This record gives sequence, structure tokens and C-alpha cells, in this order.
Amino acid sequence: MAGLRFLERLRRIQHDPERHVTTSPDDVLQSVTSYVSKILNTRKGSTVLDEDFGIPDFTSAGLAFSQEDMPKVEREIADLIERCEPRLQHVEVHFTPDTATPLQMVFLLNAELRVAGYDVYPVHLVTRVDPLGKVTVS
Repeated sequence: MAGLRFLERLRRIQHDPERHVTTSPDDVLQSVTSYVSKILNTRKGSTVLDEDFGIPDFTSAGLAFSQEDMPKVEREIADLIERCEPRLQHVEVHFTPDTATPLQMVFLLNAELRVAGYDVYPVHLVTRVDPLGKVTVS
């Protein structure tokens, strides 16, 4: 079960104590996607154990989300994910305007997923920020 977060491994053991097989890359990707969603839906300063965990409030930082501001937002999101999710490396985040949903912000996230310490898989996730600030990752 290497590659899953600690509490995920405990839940699996609780449901099936006899299971001792390794986790598939798909299981690890699902775990990573879920955790990235949690990271991006947590506001910086709202977690007691780590005041730097979570996404900063970009609106209070004076950002207007203009073309000049987007590289800073992209870099901060990428840095946060690399710091909080060690299974992802070489994270790149790119703002991608979607004319079909103008009230949502869409970011493409490209990275390398490390599974079992040595297998590396390319990962491409889409994050959507709705007008209320909720982030979905797929």
C-alpha cells in the first residue's frame, strides 16, 4: 500500500486486515487528486498545525487576476502543491481561460507522480475555481 497517505492505509487495513498487496498507480493518483483538492480548498492560516498550509487569499493580496498577476498565482499554487504533496514533483500550473464558463477560473496542473519511490508517471489535472472559491480537481 505504499503511495497512499497514512490514514488511507489505516482505513484499508481496517476494512480488510488480510490485504497486503501493493497499491496500483491508479489508487495513488486518486489519493493525490483528493489531497490536492483538500490543499486548494483550504485557506492559508486556517489550519492550526501549519499556518502556511493552504492557498492564500489572492483577492486580499491586491491581485486583480490580470494577465500580469497570473504568473504569480500560478507559481504560488505550484509551490504550495510541491511543498504539501511530496508525491508530485516538477509541478507546473497554467491558467487557462475557458470562454464556455467565464465565471470559473481553470488551471491546468502538470507534474510527475512518484509511486513506490521509483516509478514516475506524468500527471495532468484540471482545477476549476467556481465564483464562490470552491476548487474541484479532476
